[in-house]
Amino acid sequence: MIDQLTDRLTDLAKAAAIKGAVFAAVGAVLLTGIGFLLAAVYMALAASYGAVIAAFTVGGTLVTLGLITLAIMMQRDPGKAVDHAGQGNAENSGKKSEDDVLFDLLVHSAMTGYATGQGNRAKMQTGFDQMIGDLGTLGVFDPTGSTKPTAATSQDTDRKMAG
Repeated sequence: MIDQLTDRLTDLAKAAAIKGAVFAAVGAVLLTGIGFLLAAVYMALAASYGAVIAAFTVGGTLVTLGLITLAIMMQRDPGKAVDHAGQGNAENSGKKSEDDVLFDLLVHSAMTGYATGQGNRAKMQTGFDQMIGDLGTLGVFDPTGSTKPTAATSQDTDRKMAG
């Protein structure tokens, strides 16, 4: 009986190893294909609009996709985001959720990138201002510079050394 179990486990391990190898090979082929597609998109944009605009467009698209992926990976429990009937959310009634702010940041960055590609300076500046507001809402930085150092941060700066 033990021999049958070990044989079965051996067969399962071999099948899992084969599936893993096939998955790795397919993943390598897909990543190579994606690389060539990105190169083709870059070359087409560079031929039409110039190398700088092509680099900004491809780079901005990849950063946007990365931010979307990061937002999905860091997403909290979806059940907590659902507004349940009977529960008062008076404290959150005037505030946007972090997901809403991230989505706004995504939309504003896309609009800013489009305005940059079109050469529309007014919309580009408006987009940058909206992005800074979104980042400020997320707590990335304070655009007004009105943060006051706490006792802990002033102690930390005393201990830091240059270089």
